[in-house]
Amino acid sequence: MNTSTIIYWRILVGIGLLGAWEIFSGWTFDSFWLSQPSEISAYLWKSILSGQLLSDMALTFQATAYGYVLGALAGLFIGLLLAQSETIAMILRPYIMAIYGIPRIALAPIFILWFGIAMTSKIMMAAMMTFMLVFFNTYEGVRAADVDLKSVARVLGANRWQLFMKVTLPNASPWIIAGLRISIPQALVAAVVAEFIASIGGLGYRLMETTSSLNTPGTMAGILVLMVVVMLLNTILDRAENYLLRWRAKDQS
Repeated sequence: MNTSTIIYWRILVGIGLLGAWEIFSGWTFDSFWLSQPSEISAYLWKSILSGQLLSDMALTFQATAYGYVLGALAGLFIGLLLAQSETIAMILRPYIMAIYGIPRIALAPIFILWFGIAMTSKIMMAAMMTFMLVFFNTYEGVRAADVDLKSVARVLGANRWQLFMKVTLPNASPWIIAGLRISIPQALVAAVVAEFIASIGGLGYRLMETTSSLNTPGTMAGILVLMVVVMLLNTILDRAENYLLRWRAKDQS
């Protein structure tokens, strides 16, 4: 099935789900709980005209972007560094695992206490989530490099730097890209969770506001905006991954 056909069916399924939602809401279940697409669209249109939606999106995406870049760079650097020294990795791994095991929502109040309710606490939450995912993928990817291929490179005279750049890093690149990919929506979730706890704006703040006032169309509108954003990010990341890993052989059916 070609790409255009897949896109066509995706759109068709989406329209069908929205149509069923509109028809059955208020008939088989109370529209108060899930609202209706028409009411949600009206709320979104009003938010766009007032500039509120764009302002909230800008705050959330700014925190997500800064936190993602900070966490990804730290995760890549430390992951590559520890993967080169098994002794240091074995010493520090239990502590990193202990930090990784802490529920992210438990860190949100601490970060807000440390960094305040402004942008910094959201950035740090997104950075923490991104760091852990990128670090573990990078670390395991480097350690999983093909031993036989590295042995052949050494026999051919490759020094340590050439071995890392020509063998280890390309072998680890699918792991690293996977970590970078899955951490983007997780960074967005972390920023929104921090906005749930305490914030002066953003999509998470608006979700809490509409929920506390029993504004179901507003709550569903915020959820749908986050869903659409994650879908768009996944589409972009799919294309980026296909481009960056174009050297890999395609699976034959």
